[in-house]
Amino acid sequence: MTEPNDKGRSYHHGTLTAYQAGKCRCQFCRDALADYRARRRALGLDNPRRPRLVQTDAAGHMSNDWFRHHVWNPALAAADLGFRVTPHGLRHAHASWLLEGGADLQVVKERLGHGSITTTEKYLHTLPDAGKAALAALDRIRPPT
Repeated sequence: MTEPNDKGRSYHHGTLTAYQAGKCRCQFCRDALADYRARRRALGLDNPRRPRLVQTDAAGHMSNDWFRHHVWNPALAAADLGFRVTPHGLRHAHASWLLEGGADLQVVKERLGHGSITTTEKYLHTLPDAGKAALAALDRIRPPT
């Protein structure tokens, strides 16, 4: 049990209060945990796992830059475009082209995985003829008289 507080209450080590679970940060608990871990390691129970060596995606786990180094950069080098291309730029172009082609804003929102339509609306600024496209869409449904 902990030392009594100013109200005379004692708690079990390992909890911050009687109602909230959490790590006790007193030196007694820290030493007890270190001793417990050392005894388990000595018995071979808590051996640290071997570090993962990821050479390819066949290992099951890839580093966060694996795709960039093994797929993206080689593809850009092979394409020899002469300008910088990023995944974000391709995503932005895709959304803009969908909207330019007359796709519904809600469909583009769902396709991009946006949680809010206002996020998708940010792609509308790239359309120079958006007003003309809207009038053309209206004309397709209701031809002018």
